[in-house]
Amino acid sequence: MITSFSTETKSAQIARKIEEMILNNEYEAGEPLPSQADLATDFKASSRSIREAFKQLEAKGLVEISQGKRAVVKSNSLDQFVASLSSTLISKHTADKKLLLDLMQVRTTVEVSASRELSRSDHRHLLVKSLDNLTTKMEALLPRIELGERDAFIQWNSHDFNFHKTLIDSNDNVILSAIYENLSPLLYQSMDQIESTFTELEKSTKEHRYLVEALENGQTDLAVALTLVHLTAIRGKLEEV
Repeated sequence: MITSFSTETKSAQIARKIEEMILNNEYEAGEPLPSQADLATDFKASSRSIREAFKQLEAKGLVEISQGKRAVVKSNSLDQFVASLSSTLISKHTADKKLLLDLMQVRTTVEVSASRELSRSDHRHLLVKSLDNLTTKMEALLPRIELGERDAFIQWNSHDFNFHKTLIDSNDNVILSAIYENLSPLLYQSMDQIESTFTELEKSTKEHRYLVEALENGQTDLAVALTLVHLTAIRGKLEEV
């Protein structure tokens, strides 16, 4: 049974439902889907709607369609589709400044949402522990960074990347996370051009610590505010590049 959405065509509803089944491994890669006739009966739809749904799934790289044969599941993930989307974005915008700032806006939206939901989750403690460990490692590197050790700065950046990736992944939106993961190297490559002083890195590390504490204590408004302030500052520096 399909829940009807006024903005969706019948074929889009069918494609969405079959996509969910494929991504949940109800049909595994290499396995044929039911016949178009069977699906038309199951979904109370016309053969045309089923064919259009298959075309949408084929465009996402989820199924393979051959003339006179049942459609076969090609992949149980959207990785190929997301990578293609990312490549298209890059080729169209040639990594210009607007693309980077738009990506920063996506990152901000996703991380703010993730902070909000994580702070409210009853099962947040394991993820927060991971964020805490990364922050502790960043704190431990500060004395070496103050002495000008380049390797310590590189390690700090790596921990910072993993901190934000962990937060983004907690948002539990597979497509947003995958799109960001494919495009984030562009953003971080640009951010590598930004020179940060020890004072700025020390301040950023403290912001990470405050966010970890707010998440652990379930302080939703504070966690959201800290995330927004931290990422707004990064966007400001990107605008100066």
